[in-house]
Amino acid sequence: MFKKIVVLSALLLFSSASYATAACTAEEVQAKAQAFQQAAIAAAQKDPQKYQDAMTAMQKDIPELQKAANTDALCKFYDDWTAKLK
Repeated sequence: MFKKIVVLSALLLFSSASYATAACTAEEVQAKAQAFQQAAIAAAQKDPQKYQDAMTAMQKDIPELQKAANTDALCKFYDDWTAKLK
């Protein structure tokens, strides 16, 4: 379960490293990824079913993010999913 969080975070973070010219910087993406990771861990411990549902739903968004490959989209993704997990 926690491996999914780490893998998703790493995948999204490393795919965004070269897009620092967007409004949302790579450093902001990294900070948002860490905040998301903390929220995901807390959600997994508090409500495993909610966490599992969120991870399943997130996987639908990831291919679009990989195609778009911009930090603004990643920042929005992390903001949205961090809020949903809280």
